[in-house]
Amino acid sequence: MAKRIKFKQVKVKKQSAKTLLLITGITFVIAMLFSYIFEVLLADVPLLVAFFLLIGIIVVGIIFDGMGNAVVAVDEVSFHSMAASKVKGAKESITLIRNAPMVANLFNDVIGDICGIISGSTATAIVLSLETGFGIQSVLLSIAMSGFVAAVTIGGKAVGKSFAIARARYIVYYVGIVIYYMKRVFGRLKTNKK
Repeated sequence: MAKRIKFKQVKVKKQSAKTLLLITGITFVIAMLFSYIFEVLLADVPLLVAFFLLIGIIVVGIIFDGMGNAVVAVDEVSFHSMAASKVKGAKESITLIRNAPMVANLFNDVIGDICGIISGSTATAIVLSLETGFGIQSVLLSIAMSGFVAAVTIGGKAVGKSFAIARARYIVYYVGIVIYYMKRVFGRLKTNKK
């Protein structure tokens, strides 16, 4: 008779319908805002600058996707001794890990997908600019640009995912440090306004 294997259950905070609606609404507003900004911005920039903007948008999406994967992959226990020793960013790292589904949703889906949408519209603007500049109408150019964006995005996320899982503790710790200092800066700004 085969022995039954018992797996340890991981406690994860459930997301309420209110939180999901809030994330959906915020995503809608942010996507519209950034799409508008990039539409206006790309109207007057040279092709080379537009191409570097496209690469930058893809890289931001890859970085945030990696951070979201790291938060899901890391174990909280390693941060408890750091928090007890009052290491900067340790408490923030624990908060990230305890809210892993929401953080991964924000980093991977909200920011990552917005970067995907913006990179698609940026690639379209580059293709239209090339067609106008050279006086050509080419479906092949549009297909090649779509393939380029997809290949760089998916390839980058695949490499980023492996790196994020292997270095999850360090990534979450450094994100925690960034949050720690952001809280301090915004805390000072609030007290200066009062």
